[in-house]
Amino acid sequence: MTDKISLKELNRFLFFTIMVVAALYFGRPVLVPFTFSVFFATLFTRMSNKLEDKGWKRVYTALVSITILIATTIGIIWLVVWQAQKLGEDLPAIEKKAEAFIQHAQEYIGDRLDIPKAKQKDLIENKLKSAAETSGKVIKNFFAGMVGLFGSAVMALIFAFLFLYQREKYERFFIGLFKQSPPGHTREVLQKISTVSQSYLTGRVLSIIIFTILFTSGFLIIGLKNAFLLAFIAALLTIIPYVGSIVGGLFPFAVALVTEDSLNVAVGALAVILIIQGIDNYFIEPYIIGGEVNISAFFTIFILLIGGLIWGVAGMILFLPMLGVAKIIFDNVPGLEIYGELVGDQKKGKGSGRISEKLKGLFKRKRND
Repeated sequence: MTDKISLKELNRFLFFTIMVVAALYFGRPVLVPFTFSVFFATLFTRMSNKLEDKGWKRVYTALVSITILIATTIGIIWLVVWQAQKLGEDLPAIEKKAEAFIQHAQEYIGDRLDIPKAKQKDLIENKLKSAAETSGKVIKNFFAGMVGLFGSAVMALIFAFLFLYQREKYERFFIGLFKQSPPGHTREVLQKISTVSQSYLTGRVLSIIIFTILFTSGFLIIGLKNAFLLAFIAALLTIIPYVGSIVGGLFPFAVALVTEDSLNVAVGALAVILIIQGIDNYFIEPYIIGGEVNISAFFTIFILLIGGLIWGVAGMILFLPMLGVAKIIFDNVPGLEIYGELVGDQKKGKGSGRISEKLKGLFKRKRND
């Protein structure tokens, strides 16, 4: 006969869950950059170890890692700004197209709803006046958000440097924290966590590069203007699983509708997006990304929703690998194995480690065929 769960145990579990959610929500100004820094540190750990094996000092390897991270971020911003300037050259054409669209909309409203153009104009002017009054607050909030984002980025870089510089210290801390487990087993668990984090982040970066190349090639073939900018933004949004692919795919299509004179270009952009999304579903996700965190589809979607509610976009990016790390801990802590089985994918061996090993296995399989 199975034991019944007592009301006290249930209340304890609910209280613990509420406290964790509250801590994550109210602590996000610090926890978001902290979590990013942890994943950045794990991403550069292998490179730092190789440099130190060649005789580099720890402080220099940490500085090189942070320099690469800063240079990459600046490079991405520069590419977007440079390409956005080209998009700005099309603003006069976009304005003319918008004016024509507004005129057609006014005619349609006047014919269907019997609202004169003069009254429509008054309504629009009132809305514009109201928007102008609140524009100051919007601009103020925007700059405040930019300052906060810059502060979070600096904090993440500082944390990442400290994690890289003192990584053995934190390893000893976790080994001491789990004294009941053999030190070798704890190191193995930490290595699994590091491998999952590295593989997930490397896979995401590689998928963005692949998406950018595929989208740019497709958009150039159909003659879409600003192909690289639209392709890069669409690819960058795929860092958010599921949701990012949809939003990133719709963005070039919407821009093509506004900027291009022919509807065929917009239809072609949509066709390119659908074809590449098919490639993503059957190649990029299963072979480049798929299974690195070894989480079931249900809990993948569930954790994305929870992450979006608690941390916004950052939560949608971070909560999936965080759950992957939690699963590794569940699988290796006695009494928590059932939770690892609950959130895990039932396809054994799906998450097999490094991206390079997966690609080698894929091409070897093709040669054998």
